[in-house]
Amino acid sequence: MNKKIIIMYDFFSEHGGVERIMLFQARALKKAGYDVQFAFAYIDENLKDELEGFKFIEYGKFFFKNETFQICSSLLRNSIINKFKETDLVICHSFPASYLALRIKRKLKIPYILHLHHPPQFLYNANLEWAKNSLKRKFSFAIGKILRNPLRKLDFYCVKNANDYILESKSVEKVIKNIYNLSGTIIYPTINEKFKAGNHNLKELSKYNINKDYILGSGRIIRQKRFDYLISASSRLKNKNFQLVLVGKYSQSEKNNLKVLAYEYNIEILFLGPLNIEELVKIYNLAKVTVLTCPKEWFGLVPIEAMACGCPVIAWKDNFGPQETIIEGKNGFLAEPYDIDDLAKKLESAIIKKWNKKSVSSYIIKFKEEKVAKELVKLVKKSVPCS
Repeated sequence: MNKKIIIMYDFFSEHGGVERIMLFQARALKKAGYDVQFAFAYIDENLKDELEGFKFIEYGKFFFKNETFQICSSLLRNSIINKFKETDLVICHSFPASYLALRIKRKLKIPYILHLHHPPQFLYNANLEWAKNSLKRKFSFAIGKILRNPLRKLDFYCVKNANDYILESKSVEKVIKNIYNLSGTIIYPTINEKFKAGNHNLKELSKYNINKDYILGSGRIIRQKRFDYLISASSRLKNKNFQLVLVGKYSQSEKNNLKVLAYEYNIEILFLGPLNIEELVKIYNLAKVTVLTCPKEWFGLVPIEAMACGCPVIAWKDNFGPQETIIEGKNGFLAEPYDIDDLAKKLESAIIKKWNKKSVSSYIIKFKEEKVAKELVKLVKKSVPCS
């Protein structure tokens, strides 16, 4: 019988970088011969199709659906533990889900690996701007303020009792070592093999009303990502005969704010919403440059997706994730932290420069699915052999 692995996270209610990493891990481990299932305190009914091909447990499920309540109540409901009796290993991606992993280990003697994407935001890095993005964040921000010390101690205890650790990048490793005084295996996020440089024509994007050169911003369009920086920098370019294209799920309030700002600067802005991989590949391939404006981004998938398609990337030189992927002048540029003038200069340089798409895409070899899958399976086999 194949060994059973549970991939655990607090919620499955959006499709960001963590969710994509979990889905990749599930596919890689299933291919290696493991029986892989997911476990979430809360699952958005509209996203269940994303889990197709895998069984899943909504362990915080109640007779009514409420994300915040289901996550919080799972901390207290010990009956949940019995749902994991036939499990051989848990790979946990967050706190407080790690507290459930710890209780499962105590009662059922099942080991757990922690995938540390970053320390819990609501306990270490949250601010009001971060909290504004959703009710869930507002609640966790308030709890983090009120119960910061005991929750940090609990998080620390859950981390220290894990059997092994996956760290997302070198920048994450530094922060994790500073807080928890531990080391682990760095396994970079990966990207779908469909992201690659190819020959595309601007006419392919006519359905989106894209009809000229454009600057691209990609990712969840929320205040925290600071797309306003991109609009401000774009307004300072000498040649304004371009479109600003934003791809990703957006909140209506943030969309309205950005539209007003773009109007003030006379910037033509397009919101395309979330796109499938095939359309994203076209968008990346045809963009003049992709810009990542989120301050202190732990490890952005957007830069490596863009580079894989031969598109140069601009991000901040603020000692976080993008500095591990962007090599100045080779596959993009790094702007002085949060300096709009310097961001505009880098934009100007990126637009003028004649980039070699093949050369730009050559820098993402360490993020290839096959390579990352081997590293993941090797680590997991240390805890649980395939059969």
